[in-house]
Amino acid sequence: MSWLEFHKESEQLAYEAEIAAHRGNIAQAREIYLKAAQAEEKALDELESDKPRTYGITAVSAASLYFMAAEWQVARNLAYRYLGSGRLPKFAYFQMEELLDTIKAQHIGVDLDAAHILISIAGGEIVRGGGDLGLIVAKTQSIKSLLFRTTEHLLNIPHRKRGEPSREIQELYNPWIFQTTPGSYRFAVSLQRIKQLNMFDINDLPAKQIIDTSFGILQACAESPQKGLVEAVPDENYRITFLKIARDLAPTAKEKRFKRINIASRDIDNPLLFTHETREAISRVIKENSQQMPDGKETEIRGVLRALHLDNDWIHVVSGSRNWRITDVKEEVDDRIGPMVNQPVVVQAMQVGDATRFIDIELDE
Repeated sequence: MSWLEFHKESEQLAYEAEIAAHRGNIAQAREIYLKAAQAEEKALDELESDKPRTYGITAVSAASLYFMAAEWQVARNLAYRYLGSGRLPKFAYFQMEELLDTIKAQHIGVDLDAAHILISIAGGEIVRGGGDLGLIVAKTQSIKSLLFRTTEHLLNIPHRKRGEPSREIQELYNPWIFQTTPGSYRFAVSLQRIKQLNMFDINDLPAKQIIDTSFGILQACAESPQKGLVEAVPDENYRITFLKIARDLAPTAKEKRFKRINIASRDIDNPLLFTHETREAISRVIKENSQQMPDGKETEIRGVLRALHLDNDWIHVVSGSRNWRITDVKEEVDDRIGPMVNQPVVVQAMQVGDATRFIDIELDE
């Protein structure tokens, strides 16, 4: 058989494996991926030496298919062999090194195949494979907060308002971020298991359960923030925190850097779409569920969050030449409001006599 015949066979097998994986048949998918890898390797043996680009594409494909088949050592050995051949073109050389990094992550316990959330930021000023650093950092911080909060929620730990997750929780899992194929700006988030959950008298809390529950919470926030979210998260304090984290992911109507964010999970057919309409709908629900305010004048303050002291129940916002001291910040939590310090914010407040009382806060994006 020729290179083309082996390569077409490999492509067809890889397609069948992808369908099996999408249906949740992981063992079957890996068996088919192995056959696809073997066919691609045979294709490489039939390739003439005067086609370096085709050689590079086929070599990366063969090693990647062994990786998809969970044949980690074979994939690693093959990658090193191709790297040492001197035949790889520059693009394939870098792709092979990236594959080795991914294999290393797998060996230290990060199972991207088993559990991950895929985030795609698009529109506005997002370019192929790149975006504003501040924007990307803010969104990854929101996802990290979501995962830790979901872990605490699943373990029935009382809602945390102050400080970072406990040391015990942080020692259970370590969030990882991975590059994915370029298109918009895309990244995948997975969890590395660090140790077992003995201190909670629970035998196991799989990373996949945390990922799937986090996705379900985001779905409820976006699609059914009243009934659906109440069913998924009975605790009111957790619900408000999850709603605000979900809102932070979506763009505002005036946002120029991006226009939408898609969030997908391996086992869900339809990804979630967060737009400025999503943000506005969640904001209405948050306002309806906020603590009751005494009669006063509702005020919107745009400025820079300069300081906060949540234990003493206040934040300090500078707006032009005016300094605002805003009190009653009871509902806010550290891991959400902390990253807003020295950033432009929009604060909804109630003016009651000489006091300015807190209702809500968002980044002014």
